[in-house]
Amino acid sequence: MDFRTLEEAHQTWQEIRVIGRTIERKGKKYHMVGMTLADEAKLYILEPYEESEHGRRRRKGIRNHRRILKEQGNPDVCYLHCSDIYLGKERLQVQGGSSGPLMDSFLDYGNVQLFLAMMSAGWVVPEWLKHMAWERLQLVTLEIADRQTLPNVSEKTPVTIRHRPDPIQHILEKTVTLTVGKSRSFRFLDHSGDSVACYINRVTLIDVWNELEEQFNHPRYTEGLSPEQLQQVKRNCFEALEQSCPKGMCYVGIEYECSKDMSLQFYSKEYLRSRPEEHRGSSALLGMRLKPDRATGTHGLPLRGSVIETAVPPDTVKIPAELFFAFEKVEEWEEQV
Repeated sequence: MDFRTLEEAHQTWQEIRVIGRTIERKGKKYHMVGMTLADEAKLYILEPYEESEHGRRRRKGIRNHRRILKEQGNPDVCYLHCSDIYLGKERLQVQGGSSGPLMDSFLDYGNVQLFLAMMSAGWVVPEWLKHMAWERLQLVTLEIADRQTLPNVSEKTPVTIRHRPDPIQHILEKTVTLTVGKSRSFRFLDHSGDSVACYINRVTLIDVWNELEEQFNHPRYTEGLSPEQLQQVKRNCFEALEQSCPKGMCYVGIEYECSKDMSLQFYSKEYLRSRPEEHRGSSALLGMRLKPDRATGTHGLPLRGSVIETAVPPDTVKIPAELFFAFEKVEEWEEQV
């Protein structure tokens, strides 16, 4: 412990607002603590925390990509994906957020300072929360857009929360062999036991280097960069790309339809068997997305795209793969507090 640690943790706020509202839903309790304003406005919510089932099952030994993907699971963070919060008639637009278990922040003096500052501003810790161990809690921090001041709030102020949940991830692990230039169809059982048809319209090889070069030729990606800065960015990107997809290699693009409203994610068998150190880099560098040219496929269903981010030679024909994830869409909904 030294003073530099305290200096880095020290925070000051222009305004603090206590909300102090407990929410009960599905047998669990959540607590909206309050808001702060400094460089930006933030809203803080305490949630119950329990290590995921996959996390509890982690074993010693070699961890390949299949195992890592299965251990990730769906994060149980209820309020991280809110889109708007209304305090009375005041709309708070959420532009981002973060969350983390409090058990990881015993030495996070910034969190301690936050809770003490809220108490000084009038926050009364509810009885059910007073003796709850930090190991059983997580703190959600929501970033609020475009606020120069914080709204006034009282015990009678109505609170409305608009939820925009991420799709729910379901593991399938269904083997499927893809053939470049060919279409095919198959069925799989989803999480609810329903038989779902998947129609693959097209399998293509993507020249990732060419895709990246085209991005750098588009004004949207180069606006505000000097020629020297652009060259440096390009150099960094291509050096990183070389690690995951050497020049001359390709990624695999899949255009598909699904008889149920869900998105699918495919991986190659090679990737799932490999360990992380064997696949350095990431196509996240490009934000690789495959957007089909048409809205609907050959069966009149929405046409979607998926990219297998494993480098393959340009003469590849067959790709042993798996339909690994299905993502179930969750509709937006509102909650009155």
